[in-house]
Amino acid sequence: MDVQENIVINGFLSGFWYALGTRGLHPFELIGVEQLQQTSLDTVLGDLLIANTRFVRLIEFKRELNKDPKERVKLSRLKAVLDSGLESISREIHWYVLTNFNKSQSSVVVPYLDLEAPASNRDLAQFVEETVNALAGPGMNEDNLRVYIQVLGQCSGSGRIPRTTGGLLFTVSHQGKPIYVPIRDVQELAMTPRLILEERHLTLEMAMKEEMVMKERLRDSQTPRMSF
Repeated sequence: MDVQENIVINGFLSGFWYALGTRGLHPFELIGVEQLQQTSLDTVLGDLLIANTRFVRLIEFKRELNKDPKERVKLSRLKAVLDSGLESISREIHWYVLTNFNKSQSSVVVPYLDLEAPASNRDLAQFVEETVNALAGPGMNEDNLRVYIQVLGQCSGSGRIPRTTGGLLFTVSHQGKPIYVPIRDVQELAMTPRLILEERHLTLEMAMKEEMVMKERLRDSQTPRMSF
């Protein structure tokens, strides 16, 4: 049995949202979640990005039966440019999930820096819990998060993070209604989902006001005027 990476990613996200919804956490800053698999950011960042201004998780999912060497190449480039100050940040935010559902321990989760020898008792279920707990915990330094993302851009060979076709921000209104907000670029989603949402709300409010003004003008122009 060979379970594909995209199925494992969906399983992780289902567990993540369930744990987040049932934990009864205090309100926290909006968080962006983006599946990057088979996008231009896949080879640079990873398969899954969970992020806001105080929290980042970059996660690479790999089947043990997949012998593609690209992750080892990326790791060697990362180690070549990563200084000691950023190594601890990498071990906190950048993760590697190795799966083989033909084994009794079907998943092993380690920091990305350890992918060449992925030995750990941490499985996918435990990783879900740790991720939710970290989200509810103290925030990280935003500058360090940005620097690490930039370092990954250097590892791509271009020296910068490529632009993407965009993403989708999901939230729920105070009335409990779902809201989907298109994002121009996934990099926006990575750090400032709340600001993006506030910007879109302002844009929507302005558009609605302009529409109301235009309707009033149209109505006034069509109202017959009495002449004396």
